[in-house]
Amino acid sequence: MAENLPSCRREFVETAGRLCQRLGLPRSTGQIYGLLYLSAQPLSLDDISGLLSLSKASASTGTRQLLTWQALKQVWVPGDRRDHFEAIGDLRELLRTGYENFFRPKLERSVTKMDQLLANLEADRKSGALSKEDHAFCKARLAHMATLQSRVTKLLPIAEKFF
Repeated sequence: MAENLPSCRREFVETAGRLCQRLGLPRSTGQIYGLLYLSAQPLSLDDISGLLSLSKASASTGTRQLLTWQALKQVWVPGDRRDHFEAIGDLRELLRTGYENFFRPKLERSVTKMDQLLANLEADRKSGALSKEDHAFCKARLAHMATLQSRVTKLLPIAEKFF
């Protein structure tokens, strides 16, 4: 993949792809962003799919996702009717937007989910679906997760100041 790119760009594309993959996102989405971030000219879907050896559908899905995250912008190229894209170069803005639109909502939903899990655990205990040992084990594990979740939640206001 991306064999026809200079080594610096190829390595950056792969690094961005692996980073997205570690975050639970499609690798191709990171590769698209990496390619566009180091591209001086806007690229079309055909350019992106060709340079990254992706299907046009995968390139389209990735660019739409990146547009949603405000990591890309669609630009007009005179004389060409195809859509072209360029990366938002301000990484601080990208991180802020990603935090606000991706990370913070997930963390907020996790608080609700944790409350639901604890309620289900108690219901399972009362109904006899769990032995005392299983209940104690699950409760200890969920309490550990809740403590971690609480710590992360307390760090949010500090993290928001960085953006």
